[in-house]
Amino acid sequence: MSTTLTIGTRGSELALRQTELVEEQLSSTSPGLTLTRRIIRTLGDDRTDVPLPAVAAASGIIDKGVFIKEIEQALAEGTIDCAVHSLKDMPGELDPRFELAAVLPRADIHDVLILKQGCDINSLCLGTSSVRRIELAKAYWGGTARCRDLRGNVPTRLRKLAADPGLDGIIIARAGLARLGYTSPTFTIDGVTLTVHDLPRDSFPPAVGQGIIAIEIRKGDRRALDILAPLNHPGTMTCARTEREFLRLLGADCSTPVGAYARIVEGTIVLRVLHISPHGIPRRIVARGPQNDPESVAALAIKLLADLRH
Repeated sequence: MSTTLTIGTRGSELALRQTELVEEQLSSTSPGLTLTRRIIRTLGDDRTDVPLPAVAAASGIIDKGVFIKEIEQALAEGTIDCAVHSLKDMPGELDPRFELAAVLPRADIHDVLILKQGCDINSLCLGTSSVRRIELAKAYWGGTARCRDLRGNVPTRLRKLAADPGLDGIIIARAGLARLGYTSPTFTIDGVTLTVHDLPRDSFPPAVGQGIIAIEIRKGDRRALDILAPLNHPGTMTCARTEREFLRLLGADCSTPVGAYARIVEGTIVLRVLHISPHGIPRRIVARGPQNDPESVAALAIKLLADLRH
């Protein structure tokens, strides 16, 4: 049996840091294993000039595949044994050739608002490429905040914010920010002081899977599964299954303005959802069900959401 595991990943600073976290755990659980890393550029990395929905539409890639297609191709070809992803970048329904072998314990799920000092909170211009964040921002600030498209990895977005006098702030995931070492409530980029503010998770809920590092393998690859299974965090996997099944049933993609997160409370899954209707109306639901049946909780959430439309 081979003693080498080849890991595929994107090349951004955050993707590499997430891969390092996986490698650190593997060094502990499989000390005799030799780890190699293959960096793979994706369409989402190359096309930063237009919003993500436009990239997907132009390429014919369904859902969020712009960040994983090339990596999955390498996985299918056998040039890598597994792939490390941000779970929120993965489509709600995986290609049947693949499966999730493990997810690491979930990090902070919050979106954060990063602002320059002295900006007018009642008339913000914010940078984001996420349809979810754009629509949630309209609802959260009552229409007073404007959003401009802003693409790029975390350090790039921070530098763009610092350099652009027309931008007051950006909205970003705290998990990615923290994994790159930005843990202080205030820090400086290129001489510009920025402050970090948590956005409330119930009125500004995260993307499905936000804060979760996922490891994907070829379906039925017993060797890879045996190596990676010890890294899996069962509670996080249950929440991931709930959220992703909800996303699949909703038929959502990167152009759907919906945030959702699941938690396990005393053996019960609690799934909270905020969906913005085509008319800009926020629809909130909470679905609860047994911890051992995440799919039923997701189905209930879909039913509750549908009931609000009538």
